[in-house]
Amino acid sequence: ADIVVAPDQLSRAVRRTSRSLTTSGQLTGGADIVIDCVGSAESLRESLLMVRPRGRIVLVGMPGRVTVDLASLWHREVVVAGAYAYGTETMADGSLRRTFDIAADLVSASNLGRLVSGHYSLDHFEDAMAHAGAAGRRGAVKIVFDLRLATDRHTKGSTQ
Repeated sequence: ADIVVAPDQLSRAVRRTSRSLTTSGQLTGGADIVIDCVGSAESLRESLLMVRPRGRIVLVGMPGRVTVDLASLWHREVVVAGAYAYGTETMADGSLRRTFDIAADLVSASNLGRLVSGHYSLDHFEDAMAHAGAAGRRGAVKIVFDLRLATDRHTKGSTQ
C-alpha cells in the first residue's frame, strides 16, 4: 500500500489519486483493481463506486449472502472475480505452485509464529477476548484458540 486512509476517506482518496471526477455518485475513473476483503453488501457497493470502467474487483475470502445493485457492473464493464483458497501462482522459473503452499513457506521462513501473543483453550474465551481487546496496551498481535490445549489452560507469548 502506498496510501493509508480512514475508511470514510477511501472514496475521496481514490478519486484524488486517480484524478477522477464524481458524477451520479460514481467516479469517472477510479482504481484499476479493488480488493474487497470484507464481503459485505456495503463494501461491494463501495467497490463498484471506486473501480474504474473496465476495472476489476477481487472478492477475497468467503462473503455471506449479499444484495447489491449490479447495474454499474454492466454499464462500466467491470470484472468481478473471487479469490478463496485454490489459487495457483506462476513462479519465476515458469513452474506452478499453489498459493497456500507459497504462503505456508513464507510463514515458516519468516518465523511469523512469534506474532502469536497468546494461545487459549476454548474454555478461556473470555480471557482471550480480554487479551485481544487490550492488544495495544499489552503488545498483543494475534490471539488464537488452540484446540490442543487441555481445558482450564492457556499460554501467553507461546509459539507452540
